[in-house]
Parts: sequence; structure tokens; C-alpha cells
Amino acid sequence: MSKIVFINPAPGKMAKGGNYHSTILESISKRTYSYIPNLCGLILAALTPDKHTFVYLDEEIEDIDYDEPVDLVAITAMSFQANRAYQISSEFKKRGVTVVMGGIHASIACEETLEHCDAIAVGEGENSWPALLEDFENGVLKRQYRAGDYPPVETLVSPRYDILKHEHYLAYPIQATRGCPYSCDFCSIKHASGHRYRMRDIKDVINDIKEAEKYNGGNVAGVEKKAYFFVDDNLYVNREYNKALFAAMAELSIVWDGQGTVNTARDEEVVKLMAASGCRSFNFGFESVSAESLKEANKPKINVVEEYNAVIDNLQKYGIAAGGFFIMGFDGDEVTVFRETLEFIKEFNLFQAGISVLTPYPGTELYKRIDGEGRIFNRDWMKYNSWNCVFTPKRMSPEELQMGFEWLVVQVTSLEHVREVTRRFWENASQSSKPTLRLIERLAIILVAAFKIRGKAYKPHRKFLYWAARHPKASDFRFIFWTALRNEFTSKISGHADPAELRLKNQAESGARLGNDGQTRTRTTA
Repeated sequence: MSKIVFINPAPGKMAKGGNYHSTILESISKRTYSYIPNLCGLILAALTPDKHTFVYLDEEIEDIDYDEPVDLVAITAMSFQANRAYQISSEFKKRGVTVVMGGIHASIACEETLEHCDAIAVGEGENSWPALLEDFENGVLKRQYRAGDYPPVETLVSPRYDILKHEHYLAYPIQATRGCPYSCDFCSIKHASGHRYRMRDIKDVINDIKEAEKYNGGNVAGVEKKAYFFVDDNLYVNREYNKALFAAMAELSIVWDGQGTVNTARDEEVVKLMAASGCRSFNFGFESVSAESLKEANKPKINVVEEYNAVIDNLQKYGIAAGGFFIMGFDGDEVTVFRETLEFIKEFNLFQAGISVLTPYPGTELYKRIDGEGRIFNRDWMKYNSWNCVFTPKRMSPEELQMGFEWLVVQVTSLEHVREVTRRFWENASQSSKPTLRLIERLAIILVAAFKIRGKAYKPHRKFLYWAARHPKASDFRFIFWTALRNEFTSKISGHADPAELRLKNQAESGARLGNDGQTRTRTTA
């Protein structure tokens, strides 16, 4: 029998300011929070024989005790978590503990990762973890365990939700499918779950939700249950499967969020079923408002800019908040792209906008292309989090891309902006699938704002919460708090200048200086 500790590393532990905690959430309930646990750890726990002790340690919500007796440490990491994962591994190896690593970064940067641990698992865990664990028990651990092909859906296990510290999470992860048939230039999904779209038995998905419901004691304010988030890379590929899945979920009385391509909202029958099954928000990979950039991303057939408005409207008329992901820094992007994206978001009342910097993740076609062109100037993996410019764009400087990204994030998360899009959503979306707030929910918001969220810096947040609690058509209790939290997270960003305006200003000032120099030379000559 061995004690196994699975660790989800928090890169923020390496930063000066510590972890990315929310002062608002911690002031409400005096504990740290993370949005959602890592599903990988819950699956590995289910694959581990009962004779072993399996501990799930999420560094986002707790610290690591390196001196606690442990036999095997398993660390997962995306690229932006890699440096912290290496640091954690080093501490355990100093103490003679065996460390294995997996996740998408280990699956791509195999040789690099092996320099920091005893063994790596490449690919999906169902095909590698059992053999790795058996070899560890027998003292014959190999350096690499390759999953080979992707496991068939009938062998996929149900996650073990029982190992979580439930009070520290705002939502539960759920998964119905794996893989994505598309080949976006910037995406690394093919290295994680492949192109073949695999659909789990709907009964298994429903059973997973029912199992998680046993532990669903409520959200941060204790007023309503936690939501579910589909971590599927693309939830909508097979129409008939989706129809059957959402019809089955309608019996569960849950709320959930998900993500997928714009094809989802083109199917009105499916959208109706989504709303009836408890869907409250759905995020699309819009990527860009430029047809040229979409072509570069290899998405011109899926995403048609002229259809974005209809896609958003089709969701929101059924009470589902439409969200969208936008990437800044494609080769076709000028410095005007930030203002153009903001105008689109405002015009079509996109409820949630996720803004990111184009990031050349290792293994992607994007990485191969711009690395071959010598344009990557930063290989610090911690910067590969979609918030930092690590390469030289073609039509703007790296500084302009970083500045424009930060400016746009501040704009779309400002309380003035989100109040307006929230108001328009509440007043125009269907109420049938998103009932208005109950009296107890309104009172909870007011009490939290009045007695829990203190300090002058949080006055705008209190004002927003009071407004939301009083609005007659207010709905989605958790969205109200999440909106305030998003503003809190991004309020630390310093970039408040539109680079297009700044460039024009600099050009004007430069022209003025040249004009003055010319006048000076003329007077001198005279």
C-alpha cells in the first residue's frame, strides 16, 4: 500500500504577490477558492486501486507540506504551470520521493520534463496510469509511459468527486466527450485528446452528475447549489448525441455552463434543449472579428463574422448568456483590432468576453511557424498563460500587443460595461429558463455587500451588487458575484491606453516636432 499525492500546481505561488486569491470571496467566507478542480486528478483517483491512499492536493487552495510522508507524487501541468511543477518536483526529490509528471506539457516537451522527474506519462491517463502504478509498486519504474492510442469511451471511468475539499470550489467539472475534429492553428487539443470525437454513454454522464450532487452543499453564499462546467473542448459535434444528452439532463434540476463552436447556436432545437436542461452560459471560440485572422487560424468555414450577431441572439433569447473568446495578435491584426473588438462586444451585447494574447503553445502549428521565423523571444513557460506577449507580431510591436490586450481586458470587465450588458441581457432575454432572483437571494446579495465586502477600494463592487439585487429582472445569483470577481481580478492590470490612439498621438507629436525643427532651421538660415 502506498500513499499517492496528486498535485495541481499554482504558478502564482512563484509570483511576488502569491496566489490569485479573491479578497471578495475570502471576506465572505474566510477561505480560499478556486473556480473548478482539475478533472485529471479525479480520474486518476478512480483508476487507483483501493489499497492505496490517494490524496488530491490543489495548490490553488492549499499549501504543500513537503515533509509529510508520501510514497509517490503525481503532478499534472499545462505549459504555464510547468516551471512551478518543476519546482515542486525538485523539493520532493530532495527528500527522496518518487515524482511522476503528466499533462499536456509533459506529453509535448518530453525530454525537458524528464530532466525534472523520475517518469512521465504521455497521453491520456487511462492508458498509462495503471501500468505506471504497477511498475512503481514492483520497483521497476520506467522513464516513460506512452498511452499510444486514445482509450475507447467504454473504458473511461467516472471521476471520484469524494476526494475533493468541496467548500473551496465554485463549480464541478463534468465531461461528456473527448477530442475535437477541427485543426485550429493555435490549438493544442490534438496532443491532449486527439481529433477523433469520442462520446461517452449518456447514462455514465448522468451518473457522474448524480454522484457529484451528493457533495453539492452550495456555493460561496450558501444560497444555491454549485454549477457544473463541461470541460469538453467542443461540446457540440454530434447533434443527435447532444439532443439526447440535454433531454436526459433536464430531469436533474442543475445549472451548467459549457463551450463549443458557433455551430451550437445555429441549431435552435438544440439551444432550446440546452436551456431546458439548465444551461446558463455558453462560450464560443469567436477568436476574431476579422475574416483575415480567422483564415490564418484555420477557422474560416466554422466562424463567419457576419453570423456572430445571430449566434449571440439565438442563445440569449432562450435565457442563455452568450460568451466569447477572442485572441489578439494574429498576423493580420493591426493596432485597431482592440477597439474593433470592443465595439463588436458592445454592439451585440456579448455577456462575457474572454480576451487573450495569441500564444504559441509548444506542439502547435502556430509554434512551429513563428518559431521557424525566429519571432519567439520569450520561452519562460510561466508567461505562456494567454496574458503575455512572447513573440513579435507582424503589424504591431510586442509592447503594443501587450498594451492593447490589457486595455481591452480592462474595458470589458469594468463595472460600468458589465452593468450595461447585464441590464440588457436581463431585460431582453427569455425568463422561462432563467427565473428571476428569489427574495432570499436578493437579501443575501445586499447583506454580503453591506457587511462582508469592506473597504474604500470595493465601493464600486458594493454599488454594483446593490443595483443587481434591486433590479426587477435580475437572475443568476452566481453570475452577479462572478461579474464582481472578474472586475476584482482584472482591476490590478495597469494597461489603460488604447495603442491605436497612442500611436496616432505619438505620430502627431512627432510631426509637430519635425515642424518646429523645420521652423527653427529656417529662422537659423535666415
